[in-house]
Amino acid sequence: MSASLTILITSFVGLILVGLPIAWAMIAGVLLWMTYTGSWSFLPIVAERLYQGMDSFVLMAIPLFVLAGELVNEGKITDRLINFANALFGWMRGGLAQVNIGASILFAGITGVALGDIASLGRVFIPAMVRQGYTSAYAAAVTASSSIIGPMVPPSLVAVIYGSMTDVSIGALMAATLVPGLLIGVVQMMLVAVQARIYGFQRVEMDRSPRALVRVTGHALVPLMIPVIILAGMLGGLMTPTEAGGVAAVYALVVSVFLFRSINLPALSDVFSRSALFSGQLLIIVGCGAAFSWAMGMENVPGMIGATIAGWELGYFATMLVFNLILLVLGMFIDPTTVIILFGPLLSAAAVQAGIDPLHFGAVAILNLNIGLLTPPLGVCLFAAERIANCGFVPLLRATAPFLLVNLIALAIVVAVPELSLGLPRLLGFQ
Repeated sequence: MSASLTILITSFVGLILVGLPIAWAMIAGVLLWMTYTGSWSFLPIVAERLYQGMDSFVLMAIPLFVLAGELVNEGKITDRLINFANALFGWMRGGLAQVNIGASILFAGITGVALGDIASLGRVFIPAMVRQGYTSAYAAAVTASSSIIGPMVPPSLVAVIYGSMTDVSIGALMAATLVPGLLIGVVQMMLVAVQARIYGFQRVEMDRSPRALVRVTGHALVPLMIPVIILAGMLGGLMTPTEAGGVAAVYALVVSVFLFRSINLPALSDVFSRSALFSGQLLIIVGCGAAFSWAMGMENVPGMIGATIAGWELGYFATMLVFNLILLVLGMFIDPTTVIILFGPLLSAAAVQAGIDPLHFGAVAILNLNIGLLTPPLGVCLFAAERIANCGFVPLLRATAPFLLVNLIALAIVVAVPELSLGLPRLLGFQ
């Protein structure tokens, strides 16, 4: 590692450790790197890279998807999805835990954000599970673990950012992450079924007559049209991600304000303010990350990583194991968005150089980073669920460990069977 690259990386890490926000730490690191190398002539290029990083039609999908999610949350549409999940999954052993996971799968198709899942569903399911005899730690573990399905099932903000940073088709990437995301839900439900037999978890009792099921399905049909619009529009080639986000946001607005009347007009200002603030914070990180990635490219970091791994001559599985270990470790300390902005282009280029399909690698990378949401010391989903359950962090870790294990098993299956992530994109004509 050259001295200039050492300055770039250590200054960035050091500034984060002293508490500087990630976006400003990246820009400060680039400026210190320029100071050390004496390449101040690059300053206009840095500013241009920062602006170009944010000036993307594709990235306009982010505030639109965020707005759609905020409208759904504010409009209390989740109640209809929970009743539908009850009808679909409550008959299984461990009924309410199964419904929690099933609701996360349904909710994932609307927000695509793990913390949004916890904020909306956690406040409903954690107290309800505790009342049914589950421990608060187990209820929080189910909620936190199932929340990582959200960023895998379209619409996925993480997929939008990954695709924009690595020049991978976002529509193809969302198709590639759909089956792995559903696989995560399946293995978690299988785990709950086993635990239900061991600990005697009960089913959810409710009227499941044909008439009742038709009524519940009808109530859920309107909000479930949001993911249908997004999936049909993007995967069918009818809309770009940005257009799909715009249609989803307008649909959520009409449903919440005019159809269900669950949001009054004065409350819309808060919804738009929260969406703008979150989107602005995210896009600033994206822009600064583009400048930082440019500096890493100037130091030929992608070439060094690719040449090093290629020089080991490990073969497909061993090479993927190395990439998975890198991503899992990064996910333990840095949130997925930042990892993708900083390292996505580098690792993707290195993976392509090692002969790995970029779409398959993208699906694996996103799954890895979502699992990182459940691992300390960062573990943002764990901390969010613990704040709701107030169960203590150590008991929550113990309850989450089996879910983390089955998630890793699902990750290994996705790595070993590339067709799980590549089959649907091929079927839809992306490859």
